[in-house]
Amino acid sequence: MKLLQTMIMMSGLAFAACGGEHKPDTLPSAGSAQTPTAPTAGAGVPCEQEIARVCADGMVDGCGGSKTSVHVCVAADATAGPPCTQEVAKVCPAGQVDGCLQTPPTSLNHICVLN
Repeated sequence: MKLLQTMIMMSGLAFAACGGEHKPDTLPSAGSAQTPTAPTAGAGVPCEQEIARVCADGMVDGCGGSKTSVHVCVAADATAGPPCTQEVAKVCPAGQVDGCLQTPPTSLNHICVLN
């Protein structure tokens, strides 16, 4: 838990240094209902760091199944396309964007992620 708190604090400091407003991700407490939060574009936590990303219904953390390189929400049935090195952006539904087009990229392959 202490590691998670430190990671959230560090990501907030880095984002604040860029002049942005940061609302840290929160984890639901046992037995509580929580409204899922959308990730901040390009500010994902690397998949190597074990955190729990809360996603809206029909969405999952892209790190599950190695769909993305950072914790970001993707459609549950999304499949990764060709590598980002192939400059063919995916056409994504409203509110989503090709992870390769984010700065920094949130995936190694073209896949639609929440914007």
